[in-house]
Amino acid sequence: MNFRKKGFTLIELLVVIAIIGVLATISIIALQNARAKSRDAKRAGDMKQVQTALELFFNDKNRYPTVEEWTTGQIYSTSSGSTSTYMQIIPNASTPADGPCTDTQNTFYYQQTENGNSYNISFCLGNTTGTLDGGLKCLTPAGIMDTDCSGGGGGTPPPAFTCGDQVNITTLAGHTCNTGAPDYDTCTYDTVSIGTQCWMQENLNVGSQVAGTSDQFNNSTLEKYCFDDTSTNCQNDGALYQWDETMQYSVAEGAQGICPTGWHIPSDAEQNILDQYLNDTTCVANRVGAWDCANAGTKLQVGGSSGFEGILAGNRNSSGLFDFQGMLGFIWSSSAISPSVPGSDVWFRNLEAFSEFVYRGYNYRVDGFSVRCLKD
Repeated sequence: MNFRKKGFTLIELLVVIAIIGVLATISIIALQNARAKSRDAKRAGDMKQVQTALELFFNDKNRYPTVEEWTTGQIYSTSSGSTSTYMQIIPNASTPADGPCTDTQNTFYYQQTENGNSYNISFCLGNTTGTLDGGLKCLTPAGIMDTDCSGGGGGTPPPAFTCGDQVNITTLAGHTCNTGAPDYDTCTYDTVSIGTQCWMQENLNVGSQVAGTSDQFNNSTLEKYCFDDTSTNCQNDGALYQWDETMQYSVAEGAQGICPTGWHIPSDAEQNILDQYLNDTTCVANRVGAWDCANAGTKLQVGGSSGFEGILAGNRNSSGLFDFQGMLGFIWSSSAISPSVPGSDVWFRNLEAFSEFVYRGYNYRVDGFSVRCLKD
C-alpha cells in the first residue's frame, strides 16, 4: 500500500509566516520601548546624581559652579580640580532622543543663576518616567520641575556652532585659562573654514610648562614645552607637545587628544585633504620625506589666503633642544606609521619660511611639535 505524506499547504505556510512576522514585530517594538524607557530612566537618574554633586559643591564653596567650571566636564571643589571631586565625569544625555524630544532638547544645558545662589539644567524625557511626564524638564536645587527652563529664566541652548566662531578650550577637563594674557593663553581660539574642513586658526597652548630637557610619559598632568623655555613664546606661537601627550596616550587615528569636545587631532589623510585643496599644480598624497603641493605652503602660512595662519613655531627635538623658530612650523597628525607597534614614528606636516610647498614626513613621537585641532 502506498501512503501519501501529508505536508503544509501554501495557505498554511503563509499563515505561519504571517504569525512569525507579527510576533517579530511585537518583539522589536517591545525591545525599542524598553530601551527608550531605560534611556529616560538614566536621564532622570543622572540628574539626581548631578544634583547631589552640585549640593556638595555648594556646601564647600557657598555657591554653585559657573558655566566655565561646568564645561570642564567635572565637578570639583575648586575650578582647578585640585581638591575634592564630587563628580568625576558629568554625564551626557543618553542618545538617541526619544518621544517628542529633539536632538537639541536632548542635551543637558547648565546655567548658574541668582549670582551663584541657584542654577538650572534643562533636559528632556521621551516618555513618562516615575512621577514625571514626558517632555522638557528643568533641574533646580528644589528638584526636577515638570517645566521648560527657558520659560523660567535660563537654560536655553547655546546657538549652534558655525565655523568662523570662536571655541573656548575650557571644555578640557581641569584646564584654567590665563585671563588677561596674550591671545594664545586666553583659552579662546579662532576658527576658519577651508574647503569642507573647519580648523582652529591658532596653535594650541594648554597645560603646564615643563623644561625642554624634561621627558614626561603617561602621567595625569597635561604638559607642554615653550620654545627656549620662555613662556612668552607659548603665548605668541602656541605650545610644543610630544605626540603621546598630544594624543592623550591613545593611538587611535583621529583621536580627540588634547583638543576640546567636538574637535580632534587631524589624521594624515585629513591633512592631505587640506594640501590637495590648496595646491595649484600637483600634490602627491603619499610622498615620504618630500616637499610638494605648490603654493599650498604659501597659503597656509601667516598672512596666507587660506586663513590657516600657520606659525613657524620651531620644534623641541629628542635631545631636549629647541630649533628652527621663525624658519619651520611642524604640525602633528594623529597617524602613526604602525599604530600597533609601540613607539612607532608619526606622520607630520611642515611649513618653511618663504617656501610655497608643504613637507610630509614622519618623526619620533618624543619631539615637541605644534598642534592644530580639526572639527569633527
